[in-house]
Order: sequence, then structure tokens, then C-alpha cells
Amino acid sequence: MMLMKRGLMIFAAWTAVALLFSIQMYYQTSSSAEPRTWSWILAWQLTGWWSWAVFTPPVWAFSAWAVRIRRPAQLIAAHLPMAVATAVLCAALEGGAKWALGLYRTPHTFLTGMGDAVAMYWTFNLLVYAMVAGLYHAWRAERLEMQLVQARLDALVGQLQPHFLFNTLHTISAFVLEDPKQANRMIARLSELLRQSFNSERGPLVTLEEELELLDHYVAIQEARFGDRLRVTFRVDPQASAAMVPTLLLQPLVENAIRHGAVPNGGVAEVEIAATRVGDNVHLEVRDNGPGIAPPNGRSGLGLTNTRARLLELYGPSHRFDLTNAPAPGRGAVATIEIPFTDHARDHR
Repeated sequence: MMLMKRGLMIFAAWTAVALLFSIQMYYQTSSSAEPRTWSWILAWQLTGWWSWAVFTPPVWAFSAWAVRIRRPAQLIAAHLPMAVATAVLCAALEGGAKWALGLYRTPHTFLTGMGDAVAMYWTFNLLVYAMVAGLYHAWRAERLEMQLVQARLDALVGQLQPHFLFNTLHTISAFVLEDPKQANRMIARLSELLRQSFNSERGPLVTLEEELELLDHYVAIQEARFGDRLRVTFRVDPQASAAMVPTLLLQPLVENAIRHGAVPNGGVAEVEIAATRVGDNVHLEVRDNGPGIAPPNGRSGLGLTNTRARLLELYGPSHRFDLTNAPAPGRGAVATIEIPFTDHARDHR
């Protein structure tokens, strides 16, 4: 259903372009010695632009694959053969359709109809290809921005939900008399957590080091709240700290582990956050010692749903995101993310 709706939207968009060019062509030929009929003009334009409606999905699919290439020179090099092939094939399809409808005013065969169209339109089609690929990148950038906004809203819901905020404020108030320095530290942590979460300068990607710095504020608040009942440990490979990761990637996973990973018998809840570099990939893991995932519903929520959507948008099939029970003889749940390793320097060469 979604594919059909998207296909109809593509054909509608190219039909609108064809109508605009038809109007222009009608007025250009109306004063010529051999004016063209409106039906001929419309058919001539639709065969051309509907050919692009056929090739738009493959161009977008290729652009979705090519966007994983981080270096601009390699990205352009990947697009060039695709652009030439698409320009030629689209022009050939247009020429064949014009021949089939009898739109050529001079005798043509099927092959000469396609050949003339390729000769006339393939260079123009290169410009159209650039426009179609550019529209994909613009649409993708807008979609990523919306997902980042949603991630920030999810973080806001998680941070300002009553049981988190009120319990945090209650803990602060308890420390005001007992340990004023700790109360001041918690206020500073909460302030910094909210400030960094909604900092407009944080783009869709940050270094793992920056992501862990933000997560440290959240963990410190939770450890102050739960005291000896919560133990959070970090195991971070120094080689992975420079990796670029999606903003607010880990906090929903840690929040999920703390919320659902509480030990039923009132023991110590343990959460382990690990980051390692494995070859060309970054391996991230959030593990708890709680009761694990209870089928069939498991663990879900807006934060995890948005995390899955952003990973799919950014990395496509090159990523892995699993939420499973810990292997025996352990207990609890394990959230695992594996994404390609890219660093800040490489992205800005």
C-alpha cells in the first residue's frame, strides 16, 4: 500500500512537470508556421516526463545506497556511471514511447526513434538525474532532522516524566540538608543534561565521546537517586571513542535498562555499557541483570522505535540492532548495536 501511494505521488509530480512544459511549448509553437495541437504537445511531454517517473525509484534507491559513501569524491565517482546509464536508458524509453504513439513527424523505426531521443536528450537527462538525486538528499536531510527532533522530544519525555523529574527533585531536596555539595552536583547534572540534550548545535551525528559525556550526566543522577541499589559501569575501547554515532543513541537504551532491568528481589540493579571497535565497525552494548524480556510484548517505546528508524535511515542494511535476553547462564537483557566506524576527521577531509 505504501509503495503504491509513493508511486502515485511520483507520477503525479512528473505529470505536473509535464503540464508546465506543455503550456510553455503550446505558446512557443502557436505562432510558428506549423502549430502543434494541444493533444500532440501533451502526449509529447508526458512520454518524456513519465519516463522519468519510471526511473525515479531506481535513482532514489541508488542514492540511498551511495549516501553511505562518506568521501565526496568517491560519492560523485559512484554517481557518474549511474547518471550516464540512467540518462541514456530514460531517453531510449522516451524515444520508444514516442515512436509507439506515432508522435514523430518524419518516418522512424523503433530503433531510430530511440536513437534520436538518446542523441537529443541524454545530456539534458544528466541534469534531471542530478536534480532527482539532489531531491533525495534534501528529503533525506529533512527526514533525519525530523527524527533528531523526535529523538530530543523522546528524551524530554523520558527526562521530564513525573517519576523521573519528581524523584530527582525529591532526591535533591533530601540532599540539601544532609549533603549540600551533593545537592549542588545533582542540580548541575540535571541542568547540563537538559542543556546538552536540546543543544541546537548538536547535529544528527556526534562522537561517541560526546555521547558518553551526555550519558554520564543521566547516569550520575540515577545513581544518586538509587544509591547502592544501582551500579552502572562503562567499558569503552579508546579506539572507539572517536567514532561518529547518532545523537542521543545510548540514553534510551540505558533508560530502558534501568526502568525494566530492576532486580525483582530488591537486589542491586547492574547496568553495563560497552563500546568497542571491531574491524570497520563500532560495537555498542547495554546490558542489565533484570528479569529479561518477557514475550510476546517484550520491551518497546517511542525511544527505541525512533532509535531503530534513525539507524535504518543512517546506515541501511549496514547496521545491526538487537534487543535480546542475555545468553545462559546469565540473566537480564542485552541491547546490541553495530554500525560502520567513521571518525570526525574522515568526514571532513
